[in-house]
Amino acid sequence: MKKLNLTRLAAAIMVAAGLFTSCKSTPDIAPVDPFELLDGDAALYLSVPVQANQDFVVSAVQKVAGTSESDAIKIAERLDTAYIAIASNGEFQLSAGGKIPQNFVGIALSEKKGWKSELIEQQVCYTHKESLYQLCLPSSRNAFLSHEIAPMVRRFNKIAYSDSESQEKLLSQSLNPALYRLLHDNNSPDIVMYSPVPQIFANSMLGISGINVPVESFVAVLSQYRGVKEQFNVKFMINLSDARTVKATTVLLKTALFGVPAKISQTGERQITITDLPVSKKRLLSMLR
Repeated sequence: MKKLNLTRLAAAIMVAAGLFTSCKSTPDIAPVDPFELLDGDAALYLSVPVQANQDFVVSAVQKVAGTSESDAIKIAERLDTAYIAIASNGEFQLSAGGKIPQNFVGIALSEKKGWKSELIEQQVCYTHKESLYQLCLPSSRNAFLSHEIAPMVRRFNKIAYSDSESQEKLLSQSLNPALYRLLHDNNSPDIVMYSPVPQIFANSMLGISGINVPVESFVAVLSQYRGVKEQFNVKFMINLSDARTVKATTVLLKTALFGVPAKISQTGERQITITDLPVSKKRLLSMLR
């Protein structure tokens, strides 16, 4: 995967951090589900209940945006849920819902600060001249960021204004209903992760290297490990491309994870489930490049 240019991304989001320190809000348009604004062909999706995972969100914002801990805390306090999509080439999308303040726009997103405002699909968006990341805050409940924001704006308009002419496909129309419910209708405090291109991420999650596991997709559910901020307890469901490889892959994983306090078992014709897998916050953050 091509690494994100964190310096440039930091320049974009650090300025946007001013958004979360003011008290005015953007005008209300219509309730728009931030999850629906992500692309439907990403390599990895994360659904993060922010308030239940403040420590992870603060660390993630610090890593990706390069902000101070105090600014990262201010951001996390303003958000309810954050959704992330990462493409195979490393391109990053963020779509968040919360109480989004507004009066930083005239000052923090000025030409002098490196931002250029323009109308994209009839919404005011801001492009950072150095990083080329684009930011849109079309309502008091939505903020989203991408290198190419037009598709996200079109999806927003399609929902907010019932734009029947928009051809943008919503994420709920791209995922099968079970995956959509898992990522979107998660009523627990757990972080949920799904990858339809698992070769990029599976070994990182498992903490192993040099092993070719024939994974077709995976779902991971991450819960806080007994209140320990630096570690998650993970349920990792691996779907293999060939049922004939399940037994051999199970043995391979047990060997690779020898000494790790995890349980590995076959739970379907082509599925292996690993439970009680300890994953450190540091390892998880390493996937957000």
